[in-house]
Amino acid sequence: MRKVFIGKPHHWIFLALLLVPSFFAGNAVLHTTNFVLWVSILFGLTFFLIIFFWFTSARDDILTREPIPDEDEVKLREYVD
Repeated sequence: MRKVFIGKPHHWIFLALLLVPSFFAGNAVLHTTNFVLWVSILFGLTFFLIIFFWFTSARDDILTREPIPDEDEVKLREYVD
């Protein structure tokens, strides 16, 4: 399961907890009745989640399955190949 759920357990728990207000905002049809409030909630929760992940992750933590390539390195490889 560790290969499926990469990251720290509290990241996944926090993500699950943030789905609750997202569900209620969608269930209250905020995206049609009060679009600005819905977008504000969505952006706010997303921003808070990114900041939480950033502050609780070390530089050496693996957060993605594959390393994100450096664009300059990719361009160099294209010229070599």
